[in-house]
Amino acid sequence: ACLKNSIMLGGLSRLAHGLWECGECGLVDERGFDDDHWVRQAHRVRDERARRPSQSKFRVVAVVVYERGDGTVSHVIGHNDEAACLKNSICAERAAFVQLCMLPQSACSRVTAVYIASDAAEPITPGALCREFMMSSPLTSTDTRIVMEGGGRRLDLLLAGLYPHASPYIRLTAEEQAAAGRRLGPAVRPFPAAHEQQAWEGAVAAAQRDARPLHAIGYGACVVFEDGSDARAWQWKALEYSCSLDAVCLLAPALAARRDGGVEPRVLCLADQHGVCHAPHATARAILVEHGYGDVRVLVHDSDGHAHTPTAAELLPTAPTAFDAFLACGGGAGEA
Repeated sequence: ACLKNSIMLGGLSRLAHGLWECGECGLVDERGFDDDHWVRQAHRVRDERARRPSQSKFRVVAVVVYERGDGTVSHVIGHNDEAACLKNSICAERAAFVQLCMLPQSACSRVTAVYIASDAAEPITPGALCREFMMSSPLTSTDTRIVMEGGGRRLDLLLAGLYPHASPYIRLTAEEQAAAGRRLGPAVRPFPAAHEQQAWEGAVAAAQRDARPLHAIGYGACVVFEDGSDARAWQWKALEYSCSLDAVCLLAPALAARRDGGVEPRVLCLADQHGVCHAPHATARAILVEHGYGDVRVLVHDSDGHAHTPTAAELLPTAPTAFDAFLACGGGAGEA
């Protein structure tokens, strides 16, 4: 009731330009603040953070601006942090988004924009995991703005442009994913080329091995090489979901070994047990692009079952490029 009343002028007191406070509950309405304000706030929080991430020393801050059910506006702030095991690190965007899960639905109806600042002297885009996590959120849409600023330059992009070909299951619960797979599987379009069919069939067969009953969907991956041979892997589920091993990433040793022998991959497929082809998940997108496999074609089905064959690089557009800034902060191999 108080939030509903806060949009009425009689229930609010003016704090500053664009900022109102409810006299009954003290909730602040931050409508009226522009991009410059939020970018400055992101940089201020970054500058004030004395303890840097333990491994890279590279600071990133995300300010997530959201709208309450009554139209008033607020925000949360997240920053990156790291563990000795690199895989157990968390990025700023996800650190901010998990705070939104603690709010009642009436207190957060949608995210309007995400503002990102870092130690780089250029705007850096979110990493693949953050893109996937934000796209998975019921609080975002494909039109959610992602604003990045660094060195006086600013990028303003839409979430859909940062994470193309998201899984048809991207915002579904486990039960909804199972139902979608049963519905979509019989309707998916085939891939015409023989090597594409080989990759598809290999991935679906591998997915049957991902049978541990911790989630309704199993994933298998298959890569077909230029010489007609293939390699297969399947997801290894873990009770703590984030400890699971990605099917495409498990193909990395085979990809490297064949490249060492002069044989390149021709096409790659990630499929579930229903036969639906998914673009590689976030971790695999980053690994493929950063390790020189951006040109490989990937088999994908959209939510209508139509077939697509983007390259791995097309699945991670405007990939983060702050490698030099990362090293300058103290990240990297260091002394052996």
